[in-house]
Amino acid sequence: MKRIFYILSYISIAFAFNNIVSPNNIRYFSRISLKMQNNNINLKSFDKIDKDNSGKLDENEVNIYYGKNNTILKLGDLNNDKEIDFPEFERVVNIAKYGIENGGNLYVRNAIKFGLLKKNSIIADGIASTIVGNRGFDPLNCSTDIETLRRYREAEIKHGRLAMLATVGWPISELFHPYLSDITHRPNLLSYNNKVPSILNGGLEKINPIFFMAIIIFTTTIESSELYRTDENYIPGDLDFDPLNFYKNKSEFTKRNLELKELNNGRLAMLAITYFAFNEFITNNPIVTNSPLFFKSFL
Repeated sequence: MKRIFYILSYISIAFAFNNIVSPNNIRYFSRISLKMQNNNINLKSFDKIDKDNSGKLDENEVNIYYGKNNTILKLGDLNNDKEIDFPEFERVVNIAKYGIENGGNLYVRNAIKFGLLKKNSIIADGIASTIVGNRGFDPLNCSTDIETLRRYREAEIKHGRLAMLATVGWPISELFHPYLSDITHRPNLLSYNNKVPSILNGGLEKINPIFFMAIIIFTTTIESSELYRTDENYIPGDLDFDPLNFYKNKSEFTKRNLELKELNNGRLAMLAITYFAFNEFITNNPIVTNSPLFFKSFL
């Protein structure tokens, strides 16, 4: 029994020492934490500090709110422009909460521990780590530099948007297209057993080739306008399409939150549409039949 107690005590002590930060980090850390407790700071406070509504915090604004203290600016100003934008401010807040290791990002920290991210990856900390939705998942170390990371994020956003449209269009077409074809006396374009036409399901030969050509021309036209973009502050996936003003003229906190929601929903949709395709291929039944609880219980 004593041996077990000694072993458990040793493990506890080792774990405690494993999480100790360096003296310099402790000094930075305690000063930031103290200021945040006194001012009740969180991410929503960014707009209170940003008096000129520039979307960035300069040294004067930081000093007014926190008192004369350049520690926050040192930790937050990753690109050395003497200002802190919202992603950099979010990093400072996370450091105050969770420690300076990996910029306070617990997802990145755990990804490194589980071998899903290399310690020297650019998304482990620094400018690349402040990109929205950074969960530290890059086991193949594909993100070799910031430009490559932005291209991958651009592709991820666009594939996510297509997947969100597809996850809505896929079951709706299986539910309503047979009725519409009967009403309009037009051919049923669904594949065998009323499944959506796809590479795995077949039935793509029923679709007019002009439709595919129109899609290619449309997407090429949109993409061509993004090929020569040189704006360093460009947000990946931003096509300046916001007719209902969901994003424009909103606070930095709200914008960041909307970007994260779109990204997470896109990731979920990519998984969902992949499941739809393989589920129908394996069962040879439409997804609306295989999952009636989701698609037929309220329609």
